Amino acid sequence: MELSCPANMPFTRDAAIQMLKWGAKPELSPYTHKQIAEWCDKFWCQYLEVDAEPEIESLLPVLTDVETQWDLYLANTYSIEELKTKDFENELMPKEWFNEWLRQVA
Repeated sequence: MELSCPANMPFTRDAAIQMLKWGAKPELSPYTHKQIAEWCDKFWCQYLEVDAEPEIESLLPVLTDVETQWDLYLANTYSIEELKTKDFENELMPKEWFNEWLRQVA
């Protein structure tokens, strides 16, 4: 599966919350769930080898969960062949998941 056009958002707490809000209301979002999951992964990867300030540290488990749940959602929904050939740009995870992640970071 190819990566999407990257989401053009800074790696900040406010941006993470905005991305989760867009995930909860994809009809208002400039980004797909795929782009949001990829952005969450890139954000998390920024802190693999460094200590993050507390406001970022508290986000990292949620960001990791978004990306992990995206992968699991696709793996549990599609066949191996579909996973190899589809682009998933229009695929949506359940909006309730984003609402739960927003509650966790509030």
